[in-house]
Amino acid sequence: MLRNKDLCPEPVNCPAVLTEEPLADYTALPCDGCPRQALNEYLDSPEGALIQGVIDLDYALQMGVTVKLREIPYPSFLLLRQLTDEREKYKTEEIKKSSAKRGH
Repeated sequence: MLRNKDLCPEPVNCPAVLTEEPLADYTALPCDGCPRQALNEYLDSPEGALIQGVIDLDYALQMGVTVKLREIPYPSFLLLRQLTDEREKYKTEEIKKSSAKRGH
């Protein structure tokens, strides 16, 4: 989710987009097997509801809402922990990318 923008280029930049003239049509359909589309479909599914709930919980915690650890189901806690780890990795990657761009 943190790398959602990196999963697939916009339809106008995708070589496998489902349209004959992607540059002329900004409403082009994603290609077959589009990773961004697959992620969005999963998050909208009942199975993705736990992840969406954890994202909402993370947002609430960042906004200062107080929740006791015993109030968080263990699977949600594990996903929240993983989300925090992934966010830190993502920030590190972005800093490295930014430094590389400035270095060239």
